[in-house]
Amino acid sequence: MANAVIARDQGGDYQARFFWLQACRLFQPYTKVERVAYELNRIKSFDDVVVTYKGPLALERGDVTNADYYQVKFHVNRAGAFTYQSLVDPKFINATKLSLLQKLHAAQKAFAPRGQGCRLIIVSPWTVHPDDQLAELVSTNGGEIRMRVLFDGTGPGSRMGLVRSLWRQHLNLASDVDLEEVLRPLRIEKDAADLAGIDKLLNLHLSLAGFAPVEAGQLVHPYDDLIRKLLAKGFNEFTRDQLKDIGVREKLWHGLPSLHEDAGQIGIRSFTRWAEHMEDETEEMLDLVRHFDNRLVRDSKLWDDDILPQVSTFLSKYDRATRPYNLLLDTHSSIAFAAGYSLEVKAGADIAPVQRTPWGREVWRVNPKADVTSYPGWSEEEQAHASGGTDVAVAICATHDVTDDVREFVETQLTQVGRTIIFRLDPVPSSSAVRDGTHAFALAQRLAAVIKRRSRNERSGVLHIFGAAPNAIMFFLGQMGRGFGRCALYEYDFESNELGAYRPSITLPWALPTTAHT
Repeated sequence: MANAVIARDQGGDYQARFFWLQACRLFQPYTKVERVAYELNRIKSFDDVVVTYKGPLALERGDVTNADYYQVKFHVNRAGAFTYQSLVDPKFINATKLSLLQKLHAAQKAFAPRGQGCRLIIVSPWTVHPDDQLAELVSTNGGEIRMRVLFDGTGPGSRMGLVRSLWRQHLNLASDVDLEEVLRPLRIEKDAADLAGIDKLLNLHLSLAGFAPVEAGQLVHPYDDLIRKLLAKGFNEFTRDQLKDIGVREKLWHGLPSLHEDAGQIGIRSFTRWAEHMEDETEEMLDLVRHFDNRLVRDSKLWDDDILPQVSTFLSKYDRATRPYNLLLDTHSSIAFAAGYSLEVKAGADIAPVQRTPWGREVWRVNPKADVTSYPGWSEEEQAHASGGTDVAVAICATHDVTDDVREFVETQLTQVGRTIIFRLDPVPSSSAVRDGTHAFALAQRLAAVIKRRSRNERSGVLHIFGAAPNAIMFFLGQMGRGFGRCALYEYDFESNELGAYRPSITLPWALPTTAHT
């Protein structure tokens, strides 16, 4: 009995802190959030936390959302997991009548009658069981259901056929079309932070939003108590100004931190993991997520026909900007390279990539006066191939060593390559080996210098680029890429995890549009 009470109390704490985590988005510099609600009770499901936007936001599949409805499912341990069968079992959510899938259906009918207009998001520290069909269905990008995988054309007795049949029968649906409509707004935020993890996240976001963080070891969490008392008084939906006034009254408001740099912020994303709320952080952003299923592009033609033109057009507005900008790049490495290619060094714009590091996001602006002689550099190795072709492959091993994968792909797929140049960061590649923007720029300069020393015959061929490096290096290398001649970039297929599992991505040069600059 005591354990059940503790679990219930911790579940309430988790939900309250998740509310405040979303409420902090109201105070982002370019927030698109209009209101955040706690226990909204418009319907008996997906009402734990509700985020309403000022206008429609674009989503992965080209849909839009006006609001996000969260169902928060806390567990005191990580002993359980989501499966496709658990979604139809009321006991999985400690219910006696309605399953999680039935609650989803009710919310979908109320808020997204045609499957569009909002997101219905399950948040839980439990993950999806890796051996279950659901693991193949939940995207690692934004947690959406991968419709192409679910409706793969196989029969009712197949792996996905069993899922479709069970879900349709459970919801009394007539067809797969009806099932897709129900599932379209669903997102499963699997393996979310546990209670300790959400505490760390919340303290960071409270500070950035202007609220007092919670001191370590404090027995009473002031934000848990505050939202419950507000709810008891009938207040459960808040705007930015309302929450600020409450914070001032409760002596929890410290004020927004001062900005030390008069830089604008723009962004590009091709996946949403860790970039879910980029729209709140940027003046303008380019969302390319709809072109991808997990990390794989939906159609290989999209790289050159859609993605590359969109990146170029988006950044052409900033290549002569008189104001400095920070560029968020939550993208594939090929897109980071293309971004730099669209903002070549000679344009003179002060645009610095924002790099994710083990310590958080950092603006990697180059300091031309810094001494980089003590920074780790490249070790260089060459491998000749029997073809003797004029093409050259480049393996960039900064975060991890991809030598074996590149060698396998070149020898089996790129028979026109005569030699491969391997750049390996000394002493060993790692996620923390590149120290800052100045270091990244110096490494890119060295790469560019070696690439430009190719022979005359090699320069008439194609340069094949395989990057395992921070996006900042790929961005800076792209800025120097106009002198490389014809380039082909590649992305590793993490889903297959096979040796040499690369896929072609962007090819350059591309006829950049002549767009009026602002």
